[in-house]
Amino acid sequence: MPNAVIYARYSSHSQRDVSIDQQVNACQDFARRSGITVLDIYSDRATTGTNDRRPAFQQMIADAKDSGWQYVIVYTLDRFSRDRYDSAVYKRQLRNCGVKVLSAMEQITDDPTGVILESLLEGYAEYYSKELARKVRRGHEDNARKCMVNGALPLGYCKGPDGRYAIAPQEAQLVREIFHRVADGETLIAIVEDFNRRGVRTKKGAAFNKSSFNQILSNPRYTGLYIYQDIRIPGGIPAIVTQAEFDAVQHRVTQKKNPRRASGSGAPLSRRQEDGYYMLTGKLYCGQCESPLVGVSGTSHSGQLHRYYRCKGHATGCGLKNLRQDDVEQDITAALKFHCLCPEGIAALAHVSYLNQLSGTTATDIPLLESQLKDTERSLANIMAAIEQGIFTVSTRDRLQELEEQKARLTSQLDSARATADDIISEEEIAAVLRHYAAGDIHDKRYQETLIDAFLIRAYVYPDHYRLCFTTTPSTPIDFPLSSSSYKDPTLRPFRSR
Repeated sequence: MPNAVIYARYSSHSQRDVSIDQQVNACQDFARRSGITVLDIYSDRATTGTNDRRPAFQQMIADAKDSGWQYVIVYTLDRFSRDRYDSAVYKRQLRNCGVKVLSAMEQITDDPTGVILESLLEGYAEYYSKELARKVRRGHEDNARKCMVNGALPLGYCKGPDGRYAIAPQEAQLVREIFHRVADGETLIAIVEDFNRRGVRTKKGAAFNKSSFNQILSNPRYTGLYIYQDIRIPGGIPAIVTQAEFDAVQHRVTQKKNPRRASGSGAPLSRRQEDGYYMLTGKLYCGQCESPLVGVSGTSHSGQLHRYYRCKGHATGCGLKNLRQDDVEQDITAALKFHCLCPEGIAALAHVSYLNQLSGTTATDIPLLESQLKDTERSLANIMAAIEQGIFTVSTRDRLQELEEQKARLTSQLDSARATADDIISEEEIAAVLRHYAAGDIHDKRYQETLIDAFLIRAYVYPDHYRLCFTTTPSTPIDFPLSSSSYKDPTLRPFRSR
């Protein structure tokens, strides 16, 4: 039997561990039905899926290399990640280890419609997460205009009964001491040592260090300025230090030497930038020699960096010219959008994706499970009636235990089937999400990558046209002209392969 692990996650502190238990139960039922052995369970509690900073998730990815398991089972794909870029990156890592992600509640096949559905579900999860974030942000902005507490409180403040900032007397006294000692010329190291010797702790209960003081000394909220993102309201919170005291400390701090600043400029030294990201890697091929095209870069005589795709067969005589990265990616994205996200394409995709979901669910099992559960409950009632009449033997006890276990199993399977039916995305909802994608800007790199990942199987480049193979019509390639602006600038210096 193939082996698997289960990954479960919930996002909010308002949720409970029962959410994890429900996910695990559904995943275990799915594994049993599929003939898969579950070896381990990874779970992250009160952890968002919009990024990859999840301890159990990262441990699972690390363990996959020498795991001995072939699948990761999740309740739904949004438990794995609500960011489709993180999802793609980590699924690829798992695939390199021979591991595939399976959804217990979203039956996704390995055919082209399954690929589309999986991409759609991941996009839908991210869309939902971002929409929820917008609603939360609006609520926070409304609170901010009323000078209400939003998020963590700095040292010196607590949340008052009206939801606004209030002074925490002992902490506020500590903040004043820090400002006064720095204004008097005392070093941060000396203050750190004194505080740690006295057992003074930060807002989070940790020992003080220089970074702790930097955050305090540069925070203008202590002068009474309410700050939330772009919202600034002078006098919106109680002041702990005066504006003059704050300015005096800023003047003293900025006079100190900072080795990380450029000489005379006052600006931080720039960090080395990555040379580029080529999203068609692995999908773009030469139509003449069928070699892959790879990303290369070069600088013009003016020193400007340019990026291109180059045929790997050029070393053996292939004459395909280098193609500008931005033009090629935009050309192919435009073709994908035109052919896959037109009204007819959206309607067809939504219908096929909906039928694919429906065919893979256990919703059709609900009537049978309900009938079996009623029969079991009826048998239990008969056993209990016999016991009340004084009939209780070893066989009665064993039968009672058997029926109770059967009832628990059927109840779990019925809950799982109902949850599956409730989780099915309707055809109109699928079409709405696709229409949302159709409104995207083909000049947006993130949008380009979304369409390429969802719809492009492979692209061939010829001297005057492209030939694309879509996930929607894999057996029917489509040709369209090559943009004349795609060829490389002849004034470029020699390229270096990436």
